[in-house]
Amino acid sequence: MTSPDLWSHSQALFSFQVSPYRLLFSRQQSTSSSARSDELNQSDLIRDFKISYEEFKYVEEILPSPTVPEIKEHAQYPTPSGWFPPNESLQAEQKYLVRRTKNHMLPVYFHTQETWYGIAHYVSIQKIEGDIWALESDVREHILKSTGQKMVNTQVHEVGRFIRVRGQHRELIANFLLGRGM
Repeated sequence: MTSPDLWSHSQALFSFQVSPYRLLFSRQQSTSSSARSDELNQSDLIRDFKISYEEFKYVEEILPSPTVPEIKEHAQYPTPSGWFPPNESLQAEQKYLVRRTKNHMLPVYFHTQETWYGIAHYVSIQKIEGDIWALESDVREHILKSTGQKMVNTQVHEVGRFIRVRGQHRELIANFLLGRGM
């Protein structure tokens, strides 16, 4: 074909417009009708296969660890990053316990929330076990003594096992929990 013939041929092919939905629908009809008319040929199905467990070792390498690694012993505490291990003797004296995360960190998080009057700052303490109300009152007293504020707004969520404290007190609360052996 010469180039003008090719041009006119391609124009003729693309001159009518068919929606992609219509093409898909017509293709589905043609495949389903051919499958019904021919009936599945049993010889076309794959019957011979082998289950191999040898290659699973490659899958295990990329799966996350099912257990948390143990805490490594360090020469001195705090470590250069400022990390302390939990003190089990101090924890036993408390009515409550704040469990560490899977990375052995304190579950004390800082949040901001935009409200109609501005941005509100919150600190949440999560993974609380035991007397959550005793922890809330101890945290409240510690913040009042340390900052000299007249009041501290807190919210206790018993079912979710967390406490929200209004204000930017993350370091203060983390140091309080470390002092209690958490």
